[in-house]
Amino acid sequence: MAREGVTQESLSNILDCIDSQNSFLLEAGAGSGKTWTLIESLKYILSKKIDFLESKNKHIVCITYTNVAKNEISERIDKNPLVLVLTIHDFLWSVISNYQMELKQILIENNALAAKPIEDLGAVLKNRKIEYSPYGKNLLRGQITHDDVIAAATIIFGQYPKIAKIVSDKYPYIFVDEYQDTEPQTVSLLLENLLRLQLGKMTLGLFGDSMQKIYTKGVGRVDSDLLTKITKVENFRCSLQVIGLLNKIRAELKQIPAGKNLDGEIQFFHCNNCLTKSDNYEKVKQYLETKKGWNFSTKTKILQLTHKGIAKRLGYEKLLGVYGNLSSFGRDRLMDKDEAFSDFFLSKVEPLAYYYSIKDYSSFLKLLFTDGRQLRNTSDKQVIKEIMEGLEKVRNSGTVKDVYEYVLDKKLLIKPSKIEELEYVINKTSLEESEEKKKTFYHALMNLSYKEIIGINNFIDDSTPFSTKHGVKGAEYDDVVIIIDDGSWNQFNFNNVFSSDKSNLGRYDRTLNLLYVCCSRAKNKLAVITLSRIDLKALSNIENWFEKDKVFDVASL
Repeated sequence: MAREGVTQESLSNILDCIDSQNSFLLEAGAGSGKTWTLIESLKYILSKKIDFLESKNKHIVCITYTNVAKNEISERIDKNPLVLVLTIHDFLWSVISNYQMELKQILIENNALAAKPIEDLGAVLKNRKIEYSPYGKNLLRGQITHDDVIAAATIIFGQYPKIAKIVSDKYPYIFVDEYQDTEPQTVSLLLENLLRLQLGKMTLGLFGDSMQKIYTKGVGRVDSDLLTKITKVENFRCSLQVIGLLNKIRAELKQIPAGKNLDGEIQFFHCNNCLTKSDNYEKVKQYLETKKGWNFSTKTKILQLTHKGIAKRLGYEKLLGVYGNLSSFGRDRLMDKDEAFSDFFLSKVEPLAYYYSIKDYSSFLKLLFTDGRQLRNTSDKQVIKEIMEGLEKVRNSGTVKDVYEYVLDKKLLIKPSKIEELEYVINKTSLEESEEKKKTFYHALMNLSYKEIIGINNFIDDSTPFSTKHGVKGAEYDDVVIIIDDGSWNQFNFNNVFSSDKSNLGRYDRTLNLLYVCCSRAKNKLAVITLSRIDLKALSNIENWFEKDKVFDVASL
């Protein structure tokens, strides 16, 4: 089972925990083969416990953060039916979906507190079955979505402790991939409402890395007396130079080269003596191409952590500004599809157009008919064809409002409840300051060209050589250029990280995590460019981290 060049002590420790029914947390540094370890752990259980699982009708659950990870894990265990690879929402829904009476009561109580409650919701739901829909919430049809499932599961587990025994009997092994990105409420549910009540009767395994938490909702670090902590120090991905840098960024977890690690190269470029920022990237790029032999056409990934430059290139600069004005984390919510309209357009409208364009009609119809409609005859197909042709035209020539109204008017999609609530708020006669801000955001968004939505969707789909923190998670590239600019964001400050200024600890940790994640993508060469000024203390630490002869002032190139 051991990978090249190193004994997998961490895997042995995990297998010991599995044998003794002890739950554990694997803290796996970047490039350490975390997913490989997860797969090997699953295979071990299957090899040792297959008769027990089959004879008792029990299953292993592997919870993932994304559908991409879900598909990857399923493929690597040959889609073994004894392993249920599920998103957290799918798993929790499988547990609570039979508690229909309790679910209805929870929805009725929440509805009473809503800004625009549905009248007589109890009567509406009386003869309806509550269902989970990943494509949006519609209480009139009994459909709930992601956040509702987590909230309802927390309430039901809390009210009915016997559910923990039912779950552990059915699923004696539950693994969570990328635990640091799992919401705190979910982690608490798994630890306190499930594992603590079933100690010794089930094994819970958390796989991930607290320092690779880059999503705002994730729990990050998990400390629990219920879990044996196992640290994985191998690095199979990065070059020797990059590993050395990572060990300086993260001194508490010293990684060791464990595979065919390249020698690599690291460099840092600052612009303290530059008059303007505009041509600094191009100047460094030319230097790396002509003096260092970098290949920017095929082998280099550019991590431009501020969206401004990328947005200008890809045509969504105004959209970024609209979300930036919404709140300090507005742009994050846009990229995470965590805001009502970003979710509607990027998770529903654009996939709808995409599936139709590539003739993936199965996925198209699944997304189209979330309200229970069905194709009845050939004329229905012709109507849909004409509507989708119209959508393509309005997407490329109209405003966001044009597309929004077209999609709803043609009944391609149902208006999500979160948008209904927002529109109810902003249409009130008297608005509070926060509500005025939402109204300004709403109208600014509606007046944008819809091509801005298309542009950002292309970026999120990673169809360009540029990326940000949202596109880099879990990926690896031969050579990486990281562009940072403290003048372009509020939630990060790299100068403070380089100078060890922890006066704003939350921002410091976010920035350090992001630096670690981005640097650890490089399999060979790494270059970091800062377009904002750095102070003398920061520069001194940079020269320590990168070594003085690898730190350059762009003006001197």
